[in-house]
Amino acid sequence: MSDPDTAAAAVLAQLPGWRVAADAAFGRRLVSGGAVPRRRSHAMTRELADDPPPHGWATPDAPHGIRLTPADRPAAALVRAFGAAFPADHPDFAAMAPPENPERELAALLARDLLPCSGLAVQEDAVVGAILGNAQSGAPPLGGPWITDLFRDPAVPGTGTPLLRRALALGAAHGLPALGLAVSHGNPAERLFAAHGFTAVLDALRAELPGTHEGPA
Repeated sequence: MSDPDTAAAAVLAQLPGWRVAADAAFGRRLVSGGAVPRRRSHAMTRELADDPPPHGWATPDAPHGIRLTPADRPAAALVRAFGAAFPADHPDFAAMAPPENPERELAALLARDLLPCSGLAVQEDAVVGAILGNAQSGAPPLGGPWITDLFRDPAVPGTGTPLLRRALALGAAHGLPALGLAVSHGNPAERLFAAHGFTAVLDALRAELPGTHEGPA
């Protein structure tokens, strides 16, 4: 097997213009060879079958005036809260380019193997937060049931925790073995996940390789 420096050189030479994700140590080798770092993230997992969440998380307390509901609304209803959740100083904003069409991105998540642990936080009739779970390829801890997104309008604090607790309780009730997620390095939400039993399983770095790629990445 090639040593890491030789392997990094081969990736840089053979995949110009690609965006690749690797463990952080290998990603740093790519960056030292000219790749542009894009997103450093931590993959985390929370066992459900072997470590079920407390019973009370099925109906967690939410801020006054907030209802927790299934994710049963169209993507257009989530766009405002999604946009408000990622201001310019948010770690995810710096790590990932904002989607050109947030409604289309959200619609894709809502249509793609949406897990029953997904849910919305609703104030009056407006969505102010959401947790979306999808089935990823592979098995836990780096695949399987996955929290694809958790966001909330910062003007309505206190909604992230009940959304997460409800999702964990529903996931366990529906027989999911675990829930995984990826959180950007420096995102304060990592502390929330750790406090709810998530453990880190991979430190990853996504980087854009120098050159021009002439096909789909």
